Amino acid sequence: MLDIVYGKKTNPIAVEAIVNILRSQDWQGTLYVGYPVFGGEDSNSVTDALLTCIEHGVVVFDLSSQDSIDVPEEMDTVVKARQRDLLRRLNSRLVAYEDLVKDDGVTLAIPLQVVTYLPYAVTTADVPNTVTEETLLGWITRQPALEAKYFVPLNAAVQKTAALKPKKKRLNVKKDDSMGATMKFLDSQIANLDRWQKNAAIESPEGPQRIRGLAGSGKTIILALKAAYLHSNDPDADIVVTFNTRSLYQQFKTLIRRFYFDLVFDEPNWEKLRILHAWGSETDPGVYSTIAAAAKTSPVPFGIARHRFGFPAAFAGVCTELVTHIRRSDFTPIFDYMLIDEAQDFPPSFFQLAYLSTKPPKRIVWAYDELQNLSDSTMPTLDQLFGTNEDGTPVIDVQNEEGQPKKDILLPICYRNPPWLLSMALGLGLGIKRENREFAQMFKEPEFWGEIGFEPVEGTLALGEPARLRRAADRSAPFFAERLEPSESVTWKSFESAQEQADWIATDINRALTLQELDANDILIVIPDMINASSIGLLLSEALKKFNIKSHLVGVTGTRDAVFAEQSVAMSGIFRAKGNEAPLVYVVNAEYCENGSFELSRRRNILFTSLTRAKAWVRVCGVGSRMKILAAEMDAIARDGFELAFQYPTMRELEKIKTSYRERTTKERQAVKKEIKSAERLLQRILSGEIDLDELPPQLADLLRKGVR
Repeated sequence: MLDIVYGKKTNPIAVEAIVNILRSQDWQGTLYVGYPVFGGEDSNSVTDALLTCIEHGVVVFDLSSQDSIDVPEEMDTVVKARQRDLLRRLNSRLVAYEDLVKDDGVTLAIPLQVVTYLPYAVTTADVPNTVTEETLLGWITRQPALEAKYFVPLNAAVQKTAALKPKKKRLNVKKDDSMGATMKFLDSQIANLDRWQKNAAIESPEGPQRIRGLAGSGKTIILALKAAYLHSNDPDADIVVTFNTRSLYQQFKTLIRRFYFDLVFDEPNWEKLRILHAWGSETDPGVYSTIAAAAKTSPVPFGIARHRFGFPAAFAGVCTELVTHIRRSDFTPIFDYMLIDEAQDFPPSFFQLAYLSTKPPKRIVWAYDELQNLSDSTMPTLDQLFGTNEDGTPVIDVQNEEGQPKKDILLPICYRNPPWLLSMALGLGLGIKRENREFAQMFKEPEFWGEIGFEPVEGTLALGEPARLRRAADRSAPFFAERLEPSESVTWKSFESAQEQADWIATDINRALTLQELDANDILIVIPDMINASSIGLLLSEALKKFNIKSHLVGVTGTRDAVFAEQSVAMSGIFRAKGNEAPLVYVVNAEYCENGSFELSRRRNILFTSLTRAKAWVRVCGVGSRMKILAAEMDAIARDGFELAFQYPTMRELEKIKTSYRERTTKERQAVKKEIKSAERLLQRILSGEIDLDELPPQLADLLRKGVR
C-alpha cells in the first residue's frame, strides 16, 4: 500500500480525487502532497503532488495549470511552462545527490515523468501529458518502474533526510571491527523517514497536533524538520520552537538550519522562526517571558518563583499567574505556530499559556516521550492540558480524519537504543529483579506494554500472573543486531572506592579513543547524583587528565546551552543530558539509584533515562554494596536474555508500590530537612558536652551509644 502524506494542498478537490484513485493501489512508495518545497529567487513554491514508487517510478503532478482551462488558446503555453518548471526544479534538486546520477556525474539516472491533472478532457488545445479522473490510473501504470537501488536514496533526497547524515566523516576509522567503524555503519542506516515520521514531519493540520513516542523515535528531529518546512511554506508566519532542556537549543538551531538550507538553499529568518527555551532567563528570552512582555506584565524570575511556589512547582506557578492575567486583560495572540518538544516535562498551565498565545486555528504541535517517567506512564488528558469549553468538552481536538493531515501521531520505532539496552533500562527503572519482588514502580495497566512496543513471549499479560516480555521485532531498528552484541553493548561494574571507579573509567575512555577509534565528543558521562555532581566530575576530570584527555561538566566548566564540545568528554547531570545522546555512555555512581529510600521511583527514573542516552554502548558503574545490589539485578536481566521476566503485581500490590516509593512533595522535603538540621544540632551539643546521653529518652540514648561506639 502507498503511504500518503499531506502537506500544503494547492488544489484540495484535485488532491482528493488523486488520493481516492491511488490509495488502494498495492504499490511500494509514497504520494507526497504539497512536498517538496523549491526555493526561488523571489519566493518559495511547493510541488502540487509527487509520487515515488518502485512500480512506476517518479511522477510529478501539476494541479495548478487547470486554472487556465477556460482559455484554450493560452492553455498549451501555460501547461508546458508549468510542466517544464516542475521538471527543472525537481531535476536540479535530485541531481545534487551522488547516488542518483549516472557515471558522468551530471545526468540524473532516474527518469522523471510529469502529468497535468484536469477536471475534464480538453480537445480544443494541444496539451501534452494531461489526464482526468478517468484516465489517470492508466497513464501512471504505463510509466517505467524504478530501479530498486535508487529507491532509498531517492526518498532520502525528497524527504531531506540527507541533512540527517552526521557531519562527522570519521576519517580516522581504519579498522573494520572498531567502535568507530560500528558507529560509521549505524549512522549510515538512517536513510529514510518511516511512514509515521513522514506524517509527523510534513503533515500540518489546521489546528493542534500531538506527536508521541519513546525516546529515540525521532521526535526532536521531526519537530526541526517540521519547523523548517513550515517556515519555507509560510515565511511571514511567527513560529516558535520550545523545549525544557537548555542544551537542546544548539541542537535545534543546527538541525533547523540544515533542513531549511536543504529545502530552499537559504538561511532561516530567525526573527520569524524563533528557538526559545520555555522559561527564559534575564539574558535570554523564553516563551514565558516573551508572552509576559506581550501581555504587558513583568516575568517572574526563577529565584522569586522558587521561593513563592517551591522548586518543583515554580514554572507551573508563574505560568498559572500569567494565564490568569491574560484572561483578565485584552491580550492578542502573538504566535502563528508553536512547536513544543519534551512536552512531558511541562505543567498544564504552560499548555494553557500556549493556547492563549497562539492565533486561531491554534496550530500547536507538542511532542512527548511516553516513557520519560516510568511512575506516570500517561500524559494528562486534553481537557487537563488545555482546558474545557462551557459544555465541558476539551477546547481542542486531535481526532484523525480520513484524507486529512493527521492530528494524533504515534512514532512506534526506536532508532536510538538497541532493543536489549532499552529492555535493560526498563527492567532497572521498574526494579523487576529487586529482592522479594519489591518493585520500584510498575505500569498499572498491563496493556500499556503493547503501546510502548513490548509483547509477551507467550500467553497474555494479566495482573498477578507470571509475565515474560520482549521488545517486538517491528518496534526497533533492525540494523543494531548487525554490528552489536548485547553482552558488549551493555556492561556494568562495581568498585570499592570512587577513586577506583574514576581510574577505571578514565582508562576505558582512553582505550575507546586510542584503540577503538571514537572521538571525545562520542562519549557522555552521566552523573545521577546531582548534589555531588561537581565533586564526582572533578574526580573524573583529574583521572582523565592523566591520559591528557580534556573534559567538561556541562553548565559548570562548560556552557549550559550545549552538551558536547570538540576534543572534550562531556559530563552531565541527568537534567542537562535529557534530549541528548552519545554512542558511548558511562553512568557513574549508579548506586545513587539503589538506596531503598522513599524516593526510589524517582531515582530509578533517573537510571532509566541515563541508560537510554546511549546509541550503542553503556557502562553502568558504581561504588560499594548498593552498586552490587544493582549489578545483581542487571545480571538477572541478562540471564533472561534481556527479556523481562517477573510476576506481575496484583492491584493491591500496585497500590502499595505507588505509596511506598513515591516522590516526596515539597512540603515533605522541607520537613525532612528541618528534622535533619535538628538532629545535627542535637549531635553537636552531645559531642560538645552540652547535653549528656542520660538526659535523652532511653531508646534514643541507646541508639546514639551504638553509633558512638
